[in-house]
Formats: sequence, C-alpha cells, structure tokens
Amino acid sequence: MSLLLSVSNLKKTAGTRTLFEGLSFGLHEGQRLGLLGANGVGKSTLLRLLSGDDVPEDGQVSRRKSLRLAHIHQVDAFSESLSLTEAAKQLLSNIRSDEDQFDVLAATALSMAGFENFDKPVSELSGGWRKRLSLAVGFVSDPDLMLLDEPTNHLDWDGIFWLEGLLRNFRRAFVVISHDRSFLNTVCQQTMELGPQYKDGYLRFDGNYSKFLELKQAHLESQMNLQATMSNRARREIEWLRAGVKARTTKSQSRIKEAHQLIDDLGDVKARNQVGQSKVQIKIEHGGKLSKKLIDLKDVRVGYDDRVLVQGLSMTLGPETCLGLLGDNGSGKTTLLKAISDAKKPMAGQIDYAESLRIIYFDQKREDLPRDKSLFEYLGDGADHVVFQDSSVHVAAYASHFLFPVEKLHFPIEKLSGGEQARLLIAKVLLNPADVIILDEPTNDLDIDTIQVLEEVLMDFPGLVLLVSHDRFFMSRVCHRFLTLDGKGGWENYPEMEQWLRDRKAKEEPEARVVKAKPKPSGSKVKMSYKEKRQLETIEKDIEVAESDLEVAQSNLEAGYSEEKLQLLQSAQSKVEELYATWEQLEAKKEEMQG
Repeated sequence: MSLLLSVSNLKKTAGTRTLFEGLSFGLHEGQRLGLLGANGVGKSTLLRLLSGDDVPEDGQVSRRKSLRLAHIHQVDAFSESLSLTEAAKQLLSNIRSDEDQFDVLAATALSMAGFENFDKPVSELSGGWRKRLSLAVGFVSDPDLMLLDEPTNHLDWDGIFWLEGLLRNFRRAFVVISHDRSFLNTVCQQTMELGPQYKDGYLRFDGNYSKFLELKQAHLESQMNLQATMSNRARREIEWLRAGVKARTTKSQSRIKEAHQLIDDLGDVKARNQVGQSKVQIKIEHGGKLSKKLIDLKDVRVGYDDRVLVQGLSMTLGPETCLGLLGDNGSGKTTLLKAISDAKKPMAGQIDYAESLRIIYFDQKREDLPRDKSLFEYLGDGADHVVFQDSSVHVAAYASHFLFPVEKLHFPIEKLSGGEQARLLIAKVLLNPADVIILDEPTNDLDIDTIQVLEEVLMDFPGLVLLVSHDRFFMSRVCHRFLTLDGKGGWENYPEMEQWLRDRKAKEEPEARVVKAKPKPSGSKVKMSYKEKRQLETIEKDIEVAESDLEVAQSNLEAGYSEEKLQLLQSAQSKVEELYATWEQLEAKKEEMQG
C-alpha cells in the first residue's frame, strides 16, 4: 500500500495547553482508521491539520502529490439561501476543480442521499439531512482519503445504517472520529487513540474497536508492570547514590548518569500512567423518592399543530427503571420527553406525578450555552462555590470531577470543544438532585471513556431514567426496556433493542418477512439449502462484478448527464447494497449452523 500522507513531529497548542508534540505517523491507501481520544485531546484539530484547514506550530504534514481529500466537518456550514443543488456544488468546489462535472456529481450525491426535490432550500433541512448531504457529496467526489468528524451525530437510524453501508463499500482510505462503538466495530479495520498517556502521543493497532480494547488493556498492564520494574531498579540505584560513591572511575560515572536517566524515565512512565487512569467522576444526587409509581401516563396524546405523533399512550413508570425511546427523527421522542418533564403539555390525556417529584432534563441544546461566559462563571452562576449533595464545593473542585483542568476554568465556553461543552452541560444539570433523569441524546460528542462512566452511573441510579440515543451500545447496556414510536400515533413496547432492530429490518426486506412468518419448529436445526450454499460460494465474486458495474455507471454519468444514466446508477447502487445484505444473511445463517 502506497503512502497517502505522513505526519512528522507535529506540534499543536490550544491557548497555553499543548495538545500534542512530536506526533508522527502515516496513512496508507485503503486504510479504514477509527480515531479515538478524550474530549479536548485534539482529534478534530488533527483532522484539520491533515486536511490543511489548519497549520501546526511545528512539524510537517506531507501529502501525496494530487491527493484528493474530502473533509466532513462536525458542523455543516451551508448558506441557508442555497438550494440543495447549489449547496452540493459549493461543497464539491472544496474537493474538486473540474467544475464541468459539478452538475452531474451534485445530482448523483443528492440521489445517493435520498433527496427527491433537488431545488429544495437548505434552510428546510433537519440536522440529519444536512449531514446526509455533506456525506453524499464527500463520497461522490471520489476522494483518495476521507476525513469524517463525528459523522453519525444528528443521523437517524436509517441514516446511520445508510452511512455504514457506504463505508463498507468504500474502497479508498478514511479516518473517522466517532463515539459510537457499534459503528466503529462495523466500519473500521484499524483503531488509533490520541492521548498524552502514550509515549508516542497515540496508541494504534490493527482491528476494530473491540479488538483495540483487548490490545489496549494488554498495553496498559504492560506499562504498569514496566513502572513496577523501573521503580525497583530506581530504588536500588537511589540507595547506591545515597551511599556516597565517588565518581572516580569511568564506570561509576556512567552508572550515575544511567541512574539519573532511569529516575527521569520512571517519572515519565508514572505521569503517563496517571493520566491514563484519570476518569470523569460523574455523581448523581438522588432525590430520595422511592414510591413504586413516580409517573403515570393515561391515554396521552402528543404532537404539534394538527399532527399527532403519539396516541393513546398509557403506562406507569417507577424507580430502578431505565426506559429507552426508539424511533426515527420526527417520530415524537423529544416531544414525548418534554410532555413527561412537564415542559410541554400533552394534546390530550393526563400525566400524574408522585408528590414533590424532582426531575432533571438534559436536552444538550448547546446553542443555549452563554458562549461569552467562562466555564467558571457558568457553573457557579457568578459565585465561587456550588452546592452539591448538601455541601458547598468550590467551582474548581467540582469542575475537576469532569476533567476540566484549572487553566480551562476561565476559557470562554465558545473555545471549548464540542465534547467539552456536552460534558459541561452534564456537570451543570447534575448539580440538582433528581428522582427522574430525562436524557435526550446525551452521548453526542462525548468521548467513549465519559460515556462508559455515564453508563455505570445510570445503571446504579435508584430512580427513573428516560433515555433517547442513537448509540446502540449505550442503549443496550443501560436500558431495561424500550418504547418504540412510529411517528403516526402508534407505539409498541420491546424488551430489547436488538429485537426492534431485527423487526425494523424485516419490515424493509420482504424476503425477511416471509422467513419470519414461518417459525422453526421447537428443537429444529438451522439448515442451508443447496441454492444458498452455492450462492455463498459465489457471492463475493458477484459483489465484485456489481461494484464494477457501479463504477461503469458512475463513469457514464460523469461523461454526460441524463435521467436514464442516473436511473442506471441508482439501480447499480441498489444491486450492490442488496448483495451485501444477502451476504450478511447467509453468513449469519452459516454461523448459526456452526454454533
């Protein structure tokens, strides 16, 4: 694999803080790299340096000549007055120079994203559809390297699965920042974590996120063992130095030098290990309400204007429960949460609450943050201390539990990273005691370590938790049951998330519905037909042929636009997606037979 770009001795600071120094690594053709790291460690900054949108204080980023690079930012910057076609062409101008192809490529991107009216104004798009537009343009621009910064943020379930399919079929290299562990497991073949706890400034292994965790754990254990070994050696050398041996010989001079070097190296290892063990300390003060019935919904209807999103919902919610809400964007999840939190009245029905019930609601509207205020001013509301768990705590001490260093206390909020702003919102909300915690997309932009701590805290919380998130790993781990909404008034209860995902997929695939309609007799073994066996033997070749046809269709469209060529391209795309779906089904059946 040839080298696409290399990073040599890179240094970058943010204010007075060094993000990384002496950072060196390379990216090669076809690599599919997941980029991890704590909030504020410099992940987004690194992508900007790789793309050339930012420059380092020291070091160099060397890119292959004529490298075509697409950078999909966390926040989409579209002019609200543009049409979809105009916005797509604007994005293309950042990646390609052949303007004569922009009309064709823009139409291809919009079709790939699922748009029908290409003249629709950008101002009418939701966050999820804006993200789809950016991503689709990135793919059709045919980059050698794609840089994706939290691409699943704002996407609904269909959008996430759509993106996973595109990345699985993408033959070029990409680097993706994401906190979605299921997503990383699905699309990445290499994983790299930035952080000062690592000697080279990062840790990188072949394998997806799950494999990386295994290798990372082994690495951390080896570092702790190294610290113990170096400590023992240093102790002996310090005793020797204290004995007052005079450096009269070359040998003793050399040993003194080596002893001091060992002590310095031990200090570095200890410092790195200490950083690696630092975790966010999220604590929730329980309001003390232990009634079996905290919230009671009776024939509740919610929606807006004349549109009904949820109809006839009746359920009783009590403590030691985490209920996850599932459904597409616009299906009514947030609207229902607002009704339950008493922030919005239902259209009909009744919601009763236990006496003196305390509810905290986290909706992560970062636009509500006072961006010109400092972290210190926001947390303390102008005071030096906050009250937490009936005790007065200095703002700096409370902020330190959420890994905000002293030097960031007086940063204006607008200078904080997206993940740090999300962490700040959580810190502010959790100052209040609660019997009920309502969380609407709490994991957006949080680093994985913080999400894992949040998981543990929510699992131990004795009250009621209501949760909306597109993080499958997070939801599956925390929630006891799920309420699914279809956005048309209908709703359904599910005991587990995977069952809902299977049912959802089955509804979209007629063949899957037929299979589901004929359940296996109890005790019967899964069997694969002769036709299925033959199909499994040839399907990889079929996929190669289909992908080749897709490339031809793309080239034909680029040579000259027509509706017929666009339809052929869409048909070729569908064929590739269908073959990959069939392959996954056959492989799953094969594994079930072997299991």
